[in-house]
Amino acid sequence: MKIKIFISRILIPACMAVALMPVSARALPETNRSLLLGSSAASAVTTYAFSFKPGTGGNIGAIKFELCDSPVESISCVNSGNSSGASFTSNSASIQSQSGISGFTAGTGGGGSPPAPTANTFWITNGTPQNVLTSTQVTVTFQNVRNPSASNVEFYGRITTYTNSDGTGEVDFGAAAVGTTQQITVSGNMPESLVFCVGTSITSDCTTISGSSVNLGTFSPLITNTGTSVMQASTNASFGYTISINGTTMTSGLNTIPAMGTQTLNSAGCSPSCTSSAGTSQFGSNVRANNLATASPNSFGADVSGAGGASGSGGYNGVNSFRFFSGDTVASVNGPTKANTFTNSYIVNVGGDQAAGQYTATMTYICTATF
Repeated sequence: MKIKIFISRILIPACMAVALMPVSARALPETNRSLLLGSSAASAVTTYAFSFKPGTGGNIGAIKFELCDSPVESISCVNSGNSSGASFTSNSASIQSQSGISGFTAGTGGGGSPPAPTANTFWITNGTPQNVLTSTQVTVTFQNVRNPSASNVEFYGRITTYTNSDGTGEVDFGAAAVGTTQQITVSGNMPESLVFCVGTSITSDCTTISGSSVNLGTFSPLITNTGTSVMQASTNASFGYTISINGTTMTSGLNTIPAMGTQTLNSAGCSPSCTSSAGTSQFGSNVRANNLATASPNSFGADVSGAGGASGSGGYNGVNSFRFFSGDTVASVNGPTKANTFTNSYIVNVGGDQAAGQYTATMTYICTATF
């Protein structure tokens, strides 16, 4: 009788083999990593701010910063050739600031210090390792680092921390992507400019001005008749602008109402008078806020307004003081200015013997900029 012998094999699942493999403990990667460039322009010499939180809390005695084509630690740090890639050494980079840590200095390669800077690598070290928590944001900013010479190039900032001041005892590693960009040039032309407008009403700027007629009403020896117009000006002229008033006093045929103030160009004199006097035939103007007991309404006009630096000039800049002489300067500024709005106040007084008629005057304001 033949006896069959069966040999059974015990199969060990592959997963059990894994359990027998050695496990290597590795520190956690750094978090909150970033690399901020002061400028992303190709070939710019600028600041590089490396920032991170340690993945593992504990002593840090040295930190290595690298500029590489790859973020992978196991791949050698190459940066597109030092002649065109980002570089620590082409413009003598140095530590500008540090936060979250203190007292770290550049490695020199001597006396137990990590290596001195190379094009791709910059070590910093502290003779007394510091205990840095995982919650601490560490930022180290370098100045005079040169960007790659090509635009739209991506590269990586690697950060490796070490326990010991001589750069041994690696703790954490991390990397942050960054890149150069094509610069966009935005241009335009500002020509020599003078914006000037005249009317009887303005809301904000010269696009809202309107009106061309001022009605002073019916004259009487008992009251002072008043009215206003407005004008606004701005310029980028190096020597500013002047605004002159040009025209004639109030006339009706051959009859006139005498102008106020001394009748010479830009005079400060007041003969005849610059003061309003009801019952005396007078015509005058200024650019101020006024208040006259004999006027109706008593208050009229306004002081200069707006963000510019212009002001009323000469005899036209006194409260309750008026004059008129064709060609006089009524307002001015001696340099570039934003817009100012001026209110031109007009008064008419008449004597009891002033000839009847329809009196009119046409005022032309001329703004002259000097560039």
